[in-house]
Amino acid sequence: MLALLLLVFAPAAPAAPSAAEKEASRVLIQTFLKCWESGDAATFASLLHPDLVFGYPGGRMGRDALVSLFSEYRRAKKDIKIYFGDVFISDGKKHCINYQFAATDRASGRRFAVGTGVMCELADGKIIGFREYWDTRIPEAQKQGELPLDEGVVTPWPASVWLRKETIN
Repeated sequence: MLALLLLVFAPAAPAAPSAAEKEASRVLIQTFLKCWESGDAATFASLLHPDLVFGYPGGRMGRDALVSLFSEYRRAKKDIKIYFGDVFISDGKKHCINYQFAATDRASGRRFAVGTGVMCELADGKIIGFREYWDTRIPEAQKQGELPLDEGVVTPWPASVWLRKETIN
């Protein structure tokens, strides 16, 4: 009897997302990220939920601040390129993706390419939670010529430094 009551009153486990649902989430997130490259401010803003929380190393901001940052960043940087890695994990609520963000600073002409991982949450077909994880030292070291770009290779650190034989134990 107790087992029957537990079955009846126990919360149901959430259903696993279908392949189509996962793909739709991946496409939405990648479309959002590609807006940095294309400069498509209208699509960028349209994909953000009004209650968005954007977290990044050292801070967080809401939707309006992120839309403003998008415009400011596009004025300060050029030749922005997004490279997607091969990771996309989704449980239907949280989605993880890896990519590399590369850009050239307009004022100095110096380029950087930093790999990042993102945890993203969607609500009402829009991004409501977006948390980036990247090493803030990398872009500055690349702009100073202290680290290679390794552009187009999606890893947390430049691959030619991070994956050298003498650094692996």
